[in-house]
Amino acid sequence: MKKVFYTIAIATLLASCGQKTENHEETTTVAEETEATIAGNYGDTDWDASQAISMEALLDSLQNTDSIYTTVSGTIDAACQAKGCWMSMTAGEQDMTVKFKDYGFFVPKNSANHDATMRGWAYAETVSIAEQVEHAKDAEATAEEIAQITEPKLNMTFMADGVVIK
Repeated sequence: MKKVFYTIAIATLLASCGQKTENHEETTTVAEETEATIAGNYGDTDWDASQAISMEALLDSLQNTDSIYTTVSGTIDAACQAKGCWMSMTAGEQDMTVKFKDYGFFVPKNSANHDATMRGWAYAETVSIAEQVEHAKDAEATAEEIAQITEPKLNMTFMADGVVIK
């Protein structure tokens, strides 16, 4: 009787190991599919992405004016973890918050480290403490990081009509 019990236990254990391997393969497939679904068009993308300027060229353009309507390409640093309702990019040493026109579309929450081309208005704005705290919470900042937000700051902002993520 003990032999039968041990045989059943070992057979069950081996069968469950096989199931874990299959589940791991399914998980990998789902992860790969999710990664593939990040690439796409968000918002109004009826424009020529080949005309995009670099983030550095955008900074140079803003030296001579307070705002510019343009198409720009760069790498996404982070996206809102609540809904994908904003993303951030870096131009040289300057951080840039990307918002979406009329709150009309969102980007995938896991779009960080993907290349993006977007069209819209770039400008400098003063960001209130409350808005900085909201963005920090959306980015899952720690309580200590949020506590360090104590004054408004000047920030480069891009109000995108549309975003193409590669």
